[in-house]
Amino acid sequence: MHKLRQLKLFLLYLLDKKPRDPLRPVVCRFYITPFDVELTRAVSHAYLAFSGLGKWYWSFNNVNWRGLMKGRWTALTHSDLIHYRRAVKLFTVIEVTTTLIWWDEKMAYVEQRITQGDKVSAIVYSRGTFFAGKERISPRLGAVGLPVVPPMAKPGIIDIWSATDSYVHQVLSQAASST
Repeated sequence: MHKLRQLKLFLLYLLDKKPRDPLRPVVCRFYITPFDVELTRAVSHAYLAFSGLGKWYWSFNNVNWRGLMKGRWTALTHSDLIHYRRAVKLFTVIEVTTTLIWWDEKMAYVEQRITQGDKVSAIVYSRGTFFAGKERISPRLGAVGLPVVPPMAKPGIIDIWSATDSYVHQVLSQAASST
């Protein structure tokens, strides 16, 4: 099901004639099927899959495909933060709105709002970048038309994320040294 949805998004991208703008939110819609819902009627396990599809759709619209293919870049999601608000219902339509909220030389950060009607079901923050072998590719090279400096204020979630990373690295270092 996931691959069929990915193919649908690629075909929608090919048919979309809007000008490309990496700062413009990209919206994709999905119909919730029985394959997306657990026996408990929860779809929360699928939110990251929908988030991944939203990132693909944003990428289809904004990535430097010539550089990606020529340089054999690999896309890598470094980490995701997800906040669940409510489960979506079976046989309904959800929207995934993907917005680039910040970037630096190392990573691009996106916010994804998963909504059902006018209600937010989940918010997913993701960060990642491209690699050519072991070399990190700057998001400015990876996305077409991305300004050198972000025109928006740096969201507070990024500082919280960095602090969390420092803590996780510290815990992993302690765990490695104790074994």
